[in-house]
Amino acid sequence: METANLFKVYRNTGDVEIRNKLVEDNLYMVDVLIKKYLGKGVSYDDLYQVGALALISAVERFDPDKGFAFSSFATPTILGEIKKYFRDKEWAIKVPRRLKSLAGLIPQTRDELAQELSRNPSVKEIADRLETSEEMILEAMESSQAYQPMSLDQTFDETGDEGEGAVLERYTGREDQGFGTIEYAEIVRSVLDSLKDQDKQIFKMRFIENKTQAEVGDYLGISQMTVSRAEKNIKDKFLHEINREA
Repeated sequence: METANLFKVYRNTGDVEIRNKLVEDNLYMVDVLIKKYLGKGVSYDDLYQVGALALISAVERFDPDKGFAFSSFATPTILGEIKKYFRDKEWAIKVPRRLKSLAGLIPQTRDELAQELSRNPSVKEIADRLETSEEMILEAMESSQAYQPMSLDQTFDETGDEGEGAVLERYTGREDQGFGTIEYAEIVRSVLDSLKDQDKQIFKMRFIENKTQAEVGDYLGISQMTVSRAEKNIKDKFLHEINREA
């Protein structure tokens, strides 16, 4: 049964099993939306729990007769709860700008090296690529757990530094640039709907589970080159969708 009909049935019956199915079907939104807030002093599990609870609330309050998509309704609800959670935490540890800048480069460098090496890189390999010491890398990684309340909505990109978060985030993790009236989840849903089943599996394993291309290839029984090409195709689709809505 399509989502809209499920919502109508749930609204009329209050059936918990239908509610749970609606939540499970839309949990991908939580995975996507929390990525922007990783590395800011709160663990993935804590953020996922906050996002999942907000999603449940959105499912329970959504009115399908209003005429708009559930993802457009749920996205601000989830983001609002995540931001409220950060405000309540009241992080106030000051991090030197040099460490903040370095911490912003580490995730992108790690992703690049993981693709090149077909495994997770060591601290030394990351340090060598960034032309710094292992001690500086470790210090930057530790400092990234601190978060300043005054910059709640600020990202490394907004301060002029390079690269924050995983690969997918660089294509979907912007709130005010290239989206206009469309929300994160609308972009993701539109692209996912256009993907073949194998590409959807690659999307999930590469961008949500952070598997290497080699791991994805082994699991699906395809070559790493095929995974790489599919990944490029997925990225191109995201860029096309973003530019189309810009």
